[in-house]
Amino acid sequence: MSSSRQAILSDVRKALGREAHSVIEPHPFKERIALSQAGIDPYQQFLARLEVTGVTLEALADISQVPEAVAAFCTRHQLHGPLAVAPALASLPWQQTGLQTDVGTAQGHHPIGVAQAFAGIAATGSLVMLANADNPAGLNFLPEYHLVVLDKSRLLGQLDQLWPLLSHPDEGTAQAVQLITGPSSTADIGGQLLYGAHGPRAVHILLID
Repeated sequence: MSSSRQAILSDVRKALGREAHSVIEPHPFKERIALSQAGIDPYQQFLARLEVTGVTLEALADISQVPEAVAAFCTRHQLHGPLAVAPALASLPWQQTGLQTDVGTAQGHHPIGVAQAFAGIAATGSLVMLANADNPAGLNFLPEYHLVVLDKSRLLGQLDQLWPLLSHPDEGTAQAVQLITGPSSTADIGGQLLYGAHGPRAVHILLID
């Protein structure tokens, strides 16, 4: 290195208060996450991602309104047949809707599965589903229409924020953690986008505000 260049770099280091060959330390991990999310509204980000992935959302004031919202969804889409409902949602007032409900995992004759999400990821528009006795995994994949109850307070900004929650003892256990981002789709055949190729053709979120 030439003496003139060394002199220039030395002046720069002095101005920055650094020693020669000093390493610039990155922000701690948690601070980097906070910086990346500064000024971003997770809810608005979530809505934007849902639009991209083809997921619809309906806001409800209280979880007790879920059965009525499900009944209205069935009417709008002219859906008939029994519903497969997660045991976690079995205590809701389903009887008032007149819908036939089967509590437990979904079977081939269930056009609709109603499940409860553990959390939502705003950055990707993903739903976090825990497969356990309260929310059988079959509800997420077998029915053509997947209706998911999500509490707005469980909306996370980034995927990294999920892992500490999963390790918390109060959150229960799960056989598997499933991340669902949009309905099942493929464009493998002729480049034409088709829904319902390997799972639900539609995903509809019932957001408890």
